[in-house]
Amino acid sequence: MTTLVDGRKRPTASRSDSASYPHMPDFADPADYFDSITDEELLPDIQKLRPNETMGMESIIILDGLPMVPPERLEKLRNRLKKIMGQQAQFDVSEIINEIHPIDENNVSKGFAFYEFADSDAEPPIAARIKKAMNGYKFDKQHTLSADFFMDFDKYISVPDEAEEPMVQDFKDPENLRYWLESEDCYDHYAVIWGGDTGTEKMTAYANSPVEPALLQEREHWTDRYAMWSPLGTYLATFHQKGVALWGGPRFAQITRFSHEGAVNASLSPNERYVLTMRNKPEYLPVDDQCMILWDVVTSAKKKRFAWSEKDSPHPNFLKWSPDENYFATMTKNECINIYNTKTFSRVVRDIPGVADFSWSPAHNYLAYWVRESDNQDVPARVILLYIPPDKDKPMEEIRSKQLFSVKDCEFYWQKNGDYMAVKVQRYKHIKKKGADRFDYIGVFHNLEIFTLVKRQEVPVESIEIRDPIVDLSWEPNGNKLVVLTVADSVTSANFYSGRQGVTFELFKKLALRHKVEKISWSPVGQFVVLHTASGGSVGYLSFVDTADLSVLADVEHFLLSDVQWDPTGRYLTAVTSSSNAGNRKDNGFTLYSFQGRYIRSEKVDGLSMFSWRPRPVSILPAEKLKDIKKNLKKYASQFETKDRLLASKASKEVSERRKRQMTEFTDFLTTKQHYFEQGRHKRVSLRRGKDTDALDAHPDQLVEEQLEVIVNMTFTNI
Repeated sequence: MTTLVDGRKRPTASRSDSASYPHMPDFADPADYFDSITDEELLPDIQKLRPNETMGMESIIILDGLPMVPPERLEKLRNRLKKIMGQQAQFDVSEIINEIHPIDENNVSKGFAFYEFADSDAEPPIAARIKKAMNGYKFDKQHTLSADFFMDFDKYISVPDEAEEPMVQDFKDPENLRYWLESEDCYDHYAVIWGGDTGTEKMTAYANSPVEPALLQEREHWTDRYAMWSPLGTYLATFHQKGVALWGGPRFAQITRFSHEGAVNASLSPNERYVLTMRNKPEYLPVDDQCMILWDVVTSAKKKRFAWSEKDSPHPNFLKWSPDENYFATMTKNECINIYNTKTFSRVVRDIPGVADFSWSPAHNYLAYWVRESDNQDVPARVILLYIPPDKDKPMEEIRSKQLFSVKDCEFYWQKNGDYMAVKVQRYKHIKKKGADRFDYIGVFHNLEIFTLVKRQEVPVESIEIRDPIVDLSWEPNGNKLVVLTVADSVTSANFYSGRQGVTFELFKKLALRHKVEKISWSPVGQFVVLHTASGGSVGYLSFVDTADLSVLADVEHFLLSDVQWDPTGRYLTAVTSSSNAGNRKDNGFTLYSFQGRYIRSEKVDGLSMFSWRPRPVSILPAEKLKDIKKNLKKYASQFETKDRLLASKASKEVSERRKRQMTEFTDFLTTKQHYFEQGRHKRVSLRRGKDTDALDAHPDQLVEEQLEVIVNMTFTNI
């Protein structure tokens, strides 16, 4: 049985069924029931395939400005146009499925034509390539062609005859988003999320001032999940059920927001112009075409969407940016790289096949990727380095490649300035037994392939074989030192390599460590490095090393170490104990150390779940000015030390006065409560049948002590 609701038939239960079977519930809809669920909400994946009146129109081009020719010359015109379009747009003319040249009453062509092209997955589409190639093309001395989409016809005829003045929108002052860089004291900022275990989660931003941090902003439920700083520190991103919001300025006001239901992660471009928001794919959708959305931060406009059909959620590094933001690259599930430009957001390089992983240089438009070897190992693995020129009209260039055999995996490690790239290669170890005709697999070993990219025309590659398992490796940010952590016979060693242009990389120090460590954290300015344990253990260890003379400055134990972070200046290191470490919910907080490993202060933060320093952009001072500052650093140092002493004295005085004020407030509070307690004495006595129980503990000397012996266990022994 069906009912007609809003012009549509909906199935309903038959009332006769309920009458025949009185024990069954009545599922019939009420007479005034209205079904508000649309077909788009009920069957979104099927509705997307529903034909519409404009389907296929995007593949039709109008070519105008053609010569008007008689019938005997029309075929020659058709052939010449096909040849020109094939050459200019680089496509097969067999993709033209329909071609119409309108003629007048004298059978002379009217000077324009319609072309329909086959639908394909080409990027950009064939019709778009034809429009770009043929619009403005000089056909001959008298004819210059114009090309337009058939879909744009309605748009052009709907243009009003008289111009309308655009509406002037009110200017919204975003305030000074770089205000903290103009502060005379130059205190670095950090953000913490805490208090979730108490039921009220808060996020707080502080300035790292002397003696104790200065509160900048604190809000309850500022974020629903977590927060992150943008790469240059301009924005603070928060995550909510409805999407992502960016905050900034002196008051941490909301600058913009991006509506993306269920967004759980985000990735901002290096210069903060774009942001990619990501969500987990709903299980009921075979393909989620809203899984990843790329936005323009300035205009909050959607620039591109990426669909996702895998069961696993997309990785935050699904999309990787070139350092100048002119390009970004993605890798498909069938191991192909696609490179897009940010001018048109179209693919400029399509489907580089067989790619296992890739990485951009942090400073130059170099794209490194590696290709697996064939299954029968007759084609070796390759590491390839591409140069993508900033000028989008110039072709990319392969500047270096390296063939590798018996490769299991490769990982890329770039130096911050992009001068060096190390490829950690995990390789199969084989041995050929005597008399055998094949090699047997017996394990794996590592080697490093170091690319030196100081000159693009000459990219030497050096191989370093490392027999011991590699735990971690990391470049000095602004130098040529490479630290490699290895483990052999349960002993962790730090291997220090160094090299420069024209000189091979050499191991100049192998430092055996007292404790087992798994991570390397360089100071942002170089020279000082901390070797530390990863999160999860009950006791963490930190070794502070000065690479100038390779001396161990300090060995520090830290209870329940969760994370280690340097501040942007490289003067302080923070050791964090968060609530995520082994279910620890009580002893949360962080400890501040100097770059030499000297203890500065500890902050206890209940329910701490996130600690993050605010990044700083690269200094805009010229190299000569920086060199002059370093040369006269002692002169500036005395001024800073004097100011620090005054600030410390002022801060100590402020802390002392605040503590006195807090003590006075507590004393007044205690006196008030004691007064209320005394006023309620007669009520308590009457409720306790005339007994004054308040005085039971008032005279300890009147208490009587009794000793009781209790048998805890009895053991019988047979003799």
